[in-house]
Amino acid sequence: MSEEKELLYETLKGWEDALPDDLVPVVRNFVDNQPDSAVSEFLKKYEVAGEDWGYSEGSEFVRNIMKLVLDIMLKFDIKGTENLDNALNLLAEGKADRLVFVANHVSYSDANIFAAAFDNDFAKAGLAGKLAVIAGPKVFSHPVRKFASMHFNSLLIAQSQTVASVPVAYPIRVIARAAAKVAEDIKAKVKMFLVFPEGKRSRDGSMDHFLAGVYRMIDTGENVLVQPVSILGGEKMLPISQGKLHPSNIRINVGKAEYVSDILNEIGDDQGLKQAFMDNLGKKVASLHPEELRGVYK
Repeated sequence: MSEEKELLYETLKGWEDALPDDLVPVVRNFVDNQPDSAVSEFLKKYEVAGEDWGYSEGSEFVRNIMKLVLDIMLKFDIKGTENLDNALNLLAEGKADRLVFVANHVSYSDANIFAAAFDNDFAKAGLAGKLAVIAGPKVFSHPVRKFASMHFNSLLIAQSQTVASVPVAYPIRVIARAAAKVAEDIKAKVKMFLVFPEGKRSRDGSMDHFLAGVYRMIDTGENVLVQPVSILGGEKMLPISQGKLHPSNIRINVGKAEYVSDILNEIGDDQGLKQAFMDNLGKKVASLHPEELRGVYK
């Protein structure tokens, strides 16, 4: 076995420990058959993932291995695929500069669930490997989450103490610098991204307020589409208090995409524009939820 593959197995151990026991041999067989080039690609990217604010490129190796595992572990019930197809067509045809997915948040696995559900749709639209996800520092602080984050491209942002359980609160200047870097990278490198505007995972599955600060990442002054998405079941796959993954039934409901300009016209001349914009999106995500889980957006 090559030194790189030995290092790969050592790196994968924390993630494999989170898998159901019967999936570990499946993963090992997959890894054993990967070319050295795929191993090298992953190790180089893994080493620097989450080192700096802003854009971090995902790994094709991880996308392939996550597809293998999640195709086995997840059963999907998806509604609104025609809405996704319409939005992807507008993006592919150049009728939108960017597509932003906004969703509720109940688990660290939500982004992986979303990517697994729609990877094939993205590929059909010529957007394979183009999905990026807004992530906080905690995503890169654990081997399971760090590995899983490379399923897609990441946009690392500093979260304030009000929404993130970090040991030390980030100074305002750091939060501002990280936000500026993310906004810059979005415009330069990203065609579509997923964001969880609540800024933290829900403990009971019900929705909390969407944060006004997310507005800056969505409205970049371009022709941007926003698509609301409801994701239910992630808390069963990876419960908040656990580090073990479980087979799960997932329900996803995709709403209609709208241009940012149309949403702004809908809101009108509101003094609290940013919060009004985000609450508008929160209500649209909530409308895709069962009523009992709509939380503050009932």
